[in-house]
Amino acid sequence: MRLTRRQAGAALVGALAAPAAAAAAQRSAAQRAASVFVRPPADPFRAPRVRRILLPDFPGAHAIWGATGRDDQGRIWAGVSADGGERSARLCRYDPANGRIAVMGDVLGNLRRLGLLRPGESQIKIHSRIVPADDGYLYFTSTDEDGEVDDGSAPPRWGSHMWRTRPDSDRWEHLLAVPEGLTCGAGYGRWIYALGLWDHVLYRYDTVSGAVGRVVVGSVGGHQSRNFVVDARGHAFVPRVRRVAGGLAAELVEFDPALVERAATPLANYAIGPEPGAAHGITGLVTLADGAIVIATSTGTLHRIGPAAAGEAAVVRPLGWFMPDGPAYVSGLDTWDGRRLIAGMAPDGVVGWHWVVRDLTGGTVRVRPLDTGIPGRVLLYGSQTADARGRFYVGGRYHDGPRLRPVLLQVDSFG
Repeated sequence: MRLTRRQAGAALVGALAAPAAAAAAQRSAAQRAASVFVRPPADPFRAPRVRRILLPDFPGAHAIWGATGRDDQGRIWAGVSADGGERSARLCRYDPANGRIAVMGDVLGNLRRLGLLRPGESQIKIHSRIVPADDGYLYFTSTDEDGEVDDGSAPPRWGSHMWRTRPDSDRWEHLLAVPEGLTCGAGYGRWIYALGLWDHVLYRYDTVSGAVGRVVVGSVGGHQSRNFVVDARGHAFVPRVRRVAGGLAAELVEFDPALVERAATPLANYAIGPEPGAAHGITGLVTLADGAIVIATSTGTLHRIGPAAAGEAAVVRPLGWFMPDGPAYVSGLDTWDGRRLIAGMAPDGVVGWHWVVRDLTGGTVRVRPLDTGIPGRVLLYGSQTADARGRFYVGGRYHDGPRLRPVLLQVDSFG
């Protein structure tokens, strides 16, 4: 019997899905969520100890814009953006077990090796999270800012690339080139997603079949959420933003892996004021042990997503402000146990930072100073990146005289 093209395609995907399912079965739920759950410290509300991880320097090394992640071996990954030199972002890997850090490739070097580099091209940012998938690869995106217009009228001239790499290789595999600026990525198991500017364009990559999907979620000119999230069913949750009298309004839109819209839930206090660029959307995220996800917006509001059963839309419910006194820019979230406690960062309004721990069950919130040990203004970003001992990792940028440099910090509440 001769198979139709559709039947042949379905048979191929079925054949590929079996080993993928076997690989998924060997990973824990925490690994599939790019997380780790440990017993909380004896006093989780005290001020943590902060240690700076020294990064390899290179010309133009500029910042880590929340581009962090962990692999299944417990090593910490960071995308270091560039603003000079060859204008090529780099990927770094830190091993907490031995303290070693290594450069695991750069964007232009890999484009050049693959014969894909265009004359004059730059790719200054790895802005997305580093996402481990069931197939053993780490997924991320690179992008540029050349030609990008802040009001949303033009994307970056060189567009973006979607990549994957093995945890022990600096030779990346190129998956996709798109015209939008892919600034954030997320995934779970088989499904990898990336979100592009402008207009919140969502791409989906199937790690089993290699199929790519695309849908325009919608946003106002000049606004791009810094993150979005994907749950254990492979459903993506992306803000849709529109103008209303006096400012912006947003709803969190749920898409299944076929990119079918399943639900849309209003997000209260998504933005303060009318300027689209002043709102950074989802700035913090953390997956809990039961599969629920807590997100924070740049205004400091928290929402809990799910968990939801197969075939059902997730319930999204507000949890109020992260800070006890109301609005604040929440630039990252993490958790120890994935059940009761979440922690995160917020600027103190001067040049320093607050460390905030919240009990999700009892509502207790404690605010402590986060001493980075770096004089002057430091920018910090990063969520859901912890090692096997429950120490969190955040990236950012600081001033070193006239130069801006990237920083990677270990935040330890156990020491």
